[in-house]
Amino acid sequence: MKVITTHINPDFDGFASCIGIKKLHPDFEIVVSGVPLQNLKEYLRIYEDNFPYITSEQLKKINEEIEELIIVDTPGLERIGDEVKQKLSKKAKITVIDHHPDIRDEVIEEYTFNKIIRQTGAATTIIVKMLKERGIKLTKEEATLLGIAIYEDTGSFLFSSTTLEDFEAIHYIYWHGLSLETISEYIRFDLTIDQKTLLHNLLQNSKTYNIENHNVTIAHDETEKFIGSLSAVVSKYWYAQEPETLIVVVRMGKKIFIVGRTKSQDVDIRGLMAEFGGGGHRQAASASVSMASVEEVIYKILNTIPKYISSGLKAKDIMSFPVRTALASETIEQVNRIMEITGHSGIPVVEENKLVGIVTKKTVEKAINHGLGKRPIKSIMSSKLITAKTETPVNTLKKLMIENDVGRIPILDENNILVGIVTRSDIIRATHSQTITREAEINPSFVNIKDLMNKRLPRRLVNLLRLLGAYGNEVKMSVYVVGGFVRDLLLDIENYDVDIVVEGNGIEFAKYIGQQLDAIVVPYEKFYTASVIFRDGFKIDVATARTEYYEKPAELPQVDISTIKKDLYRRDFTINAMAIKLNPSEYGILYDFFNCQRDLEQGIIRILHNLSFIEDPTRMIRGVRFEMRYNFNMEEHTLEILKQNLEGGYLERVTGARIRQEIEKILEEDNPMKALRRMANLNMIKHIFPKTYYTQTMDEKLARLFKFLSKIKERYQSVSDFYAISTILLEYYDKQTLEIMRARYGYPKKFIESMKFTENIMLPLREMIELKLNFSDIYKVLGKANPYVYLHLSSYLTDEGQNYLLQYIDTISSTKLQTVTGKYLMEKYGLKSGPQINEILEKLFAMKLDNPNIDEEKVVSEIIVMYNSKLEKETENQPERER
Repeated sequence: MKVITTHINPDFDGFASCIGIKKLHPDFEIVVSGVPLQNLKEYLRIYEDNFPYITSEQLKKINEEIEELIIVDTPGLERIGDEVKQKLSKKAKITVIDHHPDIRDEVIEEYTFNKIIRQTGAATTIIVKMLKERGIKLTKEEATLLGIAIYEDTGSFLFSSTTLEDFEAIHYIYWHGLSLETISEYIRFDLTIDQKTLLHNLLQNSKTYNIENHNVTIAHDETEKFIGSLSAVVSKYWYAQEPETLIVVVRMGKKIFIVGRTKSQDVDIRGLMAEFGGGGHRQAASASVSMASVEEVIYKILNTIPKYISSGLKAKDIMSFPVRTALASETIEQVNRIMEITGHSGIPVVEENKLVGIVTKKTVEKAINHGLGKRPIKSIMSSKLITAKTETPVNTLKKLMIENDVGRIPILDENNILVGIVTRSDIIRATHSQTITREAEINPSFVNIKDLMNKRLPRRLVNLLRLLGAYGNEVKMSVYVVGGFVRDLLLDIENYDVDIVVEGNGIEFAKYIGQQLDAIVVPYEKFYTASVIFRDGFKIDVATARTEYYEKPAELPQVDISTIKKDLYRRDFTINAMAIKLNPSEYGILYDFFNCQRDLEQGIIRILHNLSFIEDPTRMIRGVRFEMRYNFNMEEHTLEILKQNLEGGYLERVTGARIRQEIEKILEEDNPMKALRRMANLNMIKHIFPKTYYTQTMDEKLARLFKFLSKIKERYQSVSDFYAISTILLEYYDKQTLEIMRARYGYPKKFIESMKFTENIMLPLREMIELKLNFSDIYKVLGKANPYVYLHLSSYLTDEGQNYLLQYIDTISSTKLQTVTGKYLMEKYGLKSGPQINEILEKLFAMKLDNPNIDEEKVVSEIIVMYNSKLEKETENQPERER
């Protein structure tokens, strides 16, 4: 029997993936274990006839073993139904297809797993790609089911796990007739009575704790029956109450389910859930535990969550200093003159070296209008002082400003001496990528480069850009192409990733493009952005020129319509902060507000503001990538800021997934060794891999590994460059630190095990290969290894040794026993199934590596004679009482 299944209590993604695989393997049966989640259950009441499957109860009555099993949307056997596991043949072939990024390899010796893991927003996306590659057609109902799954698991393409492949999958099934009306009906399913009762109880049983200056709300409930779609209940709570951080703990029967969400960038929900064996994303994750009480789980959450809250920026990191102050005795007119000269909208007032008040420009102007200019400033100052310390977190400063309706907060040191001031602008810059570049330091430039565009861009793309500009005029919006596209155009490097920014409503503009050019539009309402996907698969992204601000403390940033200049302020480096206007009257004008062209011409990587690396520490790695890609150099001040923030531990605050992503991009460059050497020179590698010391020996090993890597990729699919270099960078790590690295960067357990295995056999194996010993001898030590073992080994070998290792790999891959099998040995020699047969076959295989033309049947008869003779001698040498 051949079976397709997914996790117990399937959702749309799990069930739709099963249906998609069934299209590829019609001879397989779909088995559904448990009760489908509520919205899927409602869907199947209407459409069940279109998607036949059998339940786990029906499977029990089938008297057959499962010889082949395909598992979708879950990484192994752990979460599938017990009935499926019980019917598995001992020799069952198992294939796993999953999309979750943190895969914990399941080691079950009696089964061989073939795993297809891709980091996409939905498992269904992986299946759709397979269907597309095979050219398999879908019915309208099938396309709609697959579409519901992708929309639901990507949060209508708003979740951060969404990838380009998810868009491509929707594009493919769109042309097979998916119904958006049906999709919207089932991904907006209302709560059932049980779910509403649960929500009511959670609202009643909730408590908010202040932990590390963050408000953490914990809600709990207990019920004896299973209630599906807990995530839907949590969403209702989330949007109704708007907590900063929410953790829901619900016992259903004997199992406890935990769901967490947060608006704060400082709280790592994924890390917290990992403590309970769960996973997810940094700001939304879940877990489940057995054999525990709700009270125990809450107790552990309260004691564990502090280590997953980062302190973030402090007042000392963002304050302006020294502070311009006014003496209490100075007149209002004098203070007004100070304000006009400095441009300050508020000034602290001091008397006898003590801070006594603060005055705003608005108050000063009002006093002057009333003829009070000659009075002392202390007569109108506000003595209601809201102050903070240098160590006060930024999120606390935000709360103080909003709760007290003040625009600036004086900062005091431990001796209560005024050392700085934080304004609303400082808060905005610190949290939302606003630049602190001074106007006096920049020389805006506007030149027309349409001739360059015509010369360097394909005619089709030029026509599209002109069309976009014309559409902008029609809807009365200014339209720009921005970012990396502009940078590479000026450098004469091919880059057709088009990012469009409009001064207006980006979503409305994208919809207008879609209507005019018959393209698919995928909007992201919350962020005023959209993707436009054309019939041939070409895609452009459209965004609204925007700045971002916090409306309330610790909320997600609100988006505000702004100008192109403010939008470009948000970029990482000057070379990426240029725009080209596309409207007909100004078509081709390059907007350069920050001397970006000058930096591009001089080969300089420069940050736009001093907090750039604090706001996004991965920019440190990205800066190195741009340096090496374009043979540029970081500007001196940028390099100094990078080193300061690197030593300040900001890179360690970033999730391992984001760091790994940036390193993987470096490894895709033409000369990754150059970038790794630069990272080592900056001591950056030490902050990514804490026990790695980059030496000349390590450099030579990596150089040899990269030389061998291309040859391995010719022989194996899906070889990860990141895993490859990790065999060197993590070499000789102790077990405890390796576990930390595995959790941080998502290495499979088997990868770590194989790496340690290689370390133990490295020196004798290297000598065997360099001496070109027989393949049979090498096989006894190395066996048939995975590609990362070979890559690790290659880093120790000379060119000649690497060539011999390749011969070994090719021979291992091509050698097969033709006539002698386990069945042959049992029938011919009466041997019983067990280790004896395996030992004989291994010996025969090793001999065939050295001589592919041996007579297998003749040689195996000789092996058995030797084997029996050996057993007889061992028996004769045993004492009589042991025989």
